[in-house]
Order: sequence, then structure tokens, then C-alpha cells
Amino acid sequence: MLVNLPKSTLEQSPLHSDKSGLSQVFEDNRSALLRFLTARTRDPSQAEDLLQDVWIKIDTHTQSGPIDNPLGYLFKMCENVVRDAKRSEVRKLARETLWSESQSDIFAQRGDQLTPEKIALERDQLKHALLELEKLPDRTRQIFIDFRLNEITQKEIAANLDISISAVEKHLQRAYRVVMDYRKKDDAGLNRP
Repeated sequence: MLVNLPKSTLEQSPLHSDKSGLSQVFEDNRSALLRFLTARTRDPSQAEDLLQDVWIKIDTHTQSGPIDNPLGYLFKMCENVVRDAKRSEVRKLARETLWSESQSDIFAQRGDQLTPEKIALERDQLKHALLELEKLPDRTRQIFIDFRLNEITQKEIAANLDISISAVEKHLQRAYRVVMDYRKKDDAGLNRP
């Protein structure tokens, strides 16, 4: 026998709910979670991005059972994404510092005078370095070019390629290793004909 229940009763029924309990708690407390993230990051834009990351984790997470304190659980998730973002930023800064230092070494060695011979030698070195980069997988090479030459952020690259920022970082690490290996060989004179 079919019973006609009022719409509000149907909406409250767990069988007819479009949202999990955690999703509902998230939506009900979104502004508080955003304030929490903004206070931790001191960057409203980054806080929004991190809140979106939390939402995605909730949306894709399959719960194994009920959560005793869903709001506390959400705040802990927010705390974890802030910590992960800070770790990622530290790794990125370390990589870029290493890269900058290696580049400044090149300019310091070069000196102030550019002679036609030095220009020809540097063009030849660049050509050989680009050939080394050509040996990389297409995606890795493109990520390296987008990040280093086209100045596209890792986050934008990740979004464009539908991969995680961590995956972008791994591709960049692979490319940096190739460049550094090439530089070591070049410094040792192994790349010269």
C-alpha cells in the first residue's frame, strides 16, 4: 500500500536524501569552515580553494559508518588540508630556490662580457639541453615548458590536465632531474662533441 507523505517528510527521509549527513553538516557550516581556513591561511582566495578541496573529499569519500562528531571531523579535515598546502608550498619553494641558485651560478660563471664565441657556445648548450628534454614523455615536457617558460601555475596546469598538483610536481621533478643531470655532464665536459 502506497502512503502519500508530505514532501517535507520525504525530504527528511534518509532514503530520499540527496546529501549525506556529512555533506549537509558541511553546507550548514560552510561559512564557519571558510572563516577557519581564512584565519589559518590569511588568504581568502586560498581558503576558498582549500574549502573546495574539502568538499571534493567529502563528495568522493565513501563513509564506512556514522561519524560521532561531524562538525569536529570537518574542522579536522580543514586543518589537514591547510597543513598539506603548507607542506606543498615549502617543497615548491625549496625546488624553486634550488633552481634559482643553479641559474644564478650559470650567470655568475658567464661573466659580464658576451662574446660571439660565448653566445654560440651557449646556443649550442641550449640546443643540447632541449634535445635532452625532448627525450622526456610528452606530458612531462609540456608541464615543464608551461611552468618554466609560459609561467603557468602548477594549480592551473593540474586543472587543465585534470591531474593533481602532486602529479604536476612529480612531472616537474623528473624534468628538473634531466636538466640537472645534463648540467653535471656539461660541467664535466661530457656533453661536448
